[in-house]
Amino acid sequence: MVYVLTEVGKEKVKQNFPQGYNFTEIGEKAGLHRTTVSKIIDRKQGVHKTTLERFFSSLDLDLEETDYEAFQNDENIANNNILEYRPNQNVAHLQNYEIQKYVERPLIEQKVYKSLLFTDCILRIKAPKKMGKTILIDWVLEELEAKEKYRAVSISFWEADNSHLSEFNNFLRWLCANVSSQLELPVELDDWDNLTKNFGEKTTCTNYFEKYVLQKIEQPLVLCLDNLELLFLNDNICQELLGMLRSWNDKSSRNSLWQKLRLVLSYAPNTDIKINPNLSPFNIGTMIELPEFNPEQVQEFAEIYKLNWDEFQVRELMNMVGGHAYLVELTFRSLKTCNDITLEKILETAPTKDGIYHSSHLQEYLAILKQHSDLAKVFLSIIKGEYLGNMESHAIKTLMNLGLVKYQDGKVLVRCELYRLYFENYLGDV
Repeated sequence: MVYVLTEVGKEKVKQNFPQGYNFTEIGEKAGLHRTTVSKIIDRKQGVHKTTLERFFSSLDLDLEETDYEAFQNDENIANNNILEYRPNQNVAHLQNYEIQKYVERPLIEQKVYKSLLFTDCILRIKAPKKMGKTILIDWVLEELEAKEKYRAVSISFWEADNSHLSEFNNFLRWLCANVSSQLELPVELDDWDNLTKNFGEKTTCTNYFEKYVLQKIEQPLVLCLDNLELLFLNDNICQELLGMLRSWNDKSSRNSLWQKLRLVLSYAPNTDIKINPNLSPFNIGTMIELPEFNPEQVQEFAEIYKLNWDEFQVRELMNMVGGHAYLVELTFRSLKTCNDITLEKILETAPTKDGIYHSSHLQEYLAILKQHSDLAKVFLSIIKGEYLGNMESHAIKTLMNLGLVKYQDGKVLVRCELYRLYFENYLGDV
């Protein structure tokens, strides 16, 4: 996915700047935004390999394999919390390990990139969990920062505390502070409480963006809200936020300042949102539905991991996991890091608790389904081909959100053979 400099690489860079770093000047020379340069040098966030290559080239350096390594976000890897399933609300994503290596999807990337060049852009990216939404967004934002000199802010709602996601005023304060911080602007919240008493929360937030964000930058700003489905668990916050975002988009048609703002909303599919269509951003703008990888992309993924695969091996893997981006990468990562493992062994043990997919992926779903028998019963009936219920039921939409099922030819099907075999075996009678 993304990379950081090793100690070797950092030392190479440091030798070019004996007087210290000026991120703005370095960025201008490299064709990168200063925040991207900061990511590279501080090593607290990863960037794509092409970005490192561009950076090293600007310093007349060759990027060698000893100069960089995969970025591991320890907080994300460790945070395997199982989200509570609520019968009257949607289940949001589970979070643990994110996809790390990027496989290009040129048609989708081009559509996303071109959409963000327009002044009234609202871009919606929809796909089940771990299908590559976040890494696609990261890739496009880095391209826009480098080529178009855009500013970009990406906010994942996984980063918000429960207090931020349960009370609208706290949420808006957190949002404003987060945006200002990422843009390296002062966080101006001293008068927030007085302003909200007089003008209300949405107006105060809107005025904050206008006065302390949009007026302070010269370039267009892409604001990406990732894992938006986490807000759908709170109807009040969801409706208020979506209405506010729609009003921001409407402002762009008559206010040149708001024409700087482009919105990207990334979320899981089939989420119930009870909101007036005229107040929702979900019925305007451009929709991107992220598909599974096709065989050619899986083959490219194998090549990225320096695996010499043929069409038969690609087909064997896809017969088990489909084109599920995370499961495909997990397979390749296991093959590269475990000397005694083979594809045959992986496939043989795949639907068992001894398989590579159990602890890193499947057991969280198993816990949710066992805890909520109503959901498990619906899923088992789909596995057995016996489901005759409402295709738009809440249970079906929840299973879609989790990525366990998919629509195909007017039917609801298990997403892949791995899920069918594993859950048929371990769910048992519920």
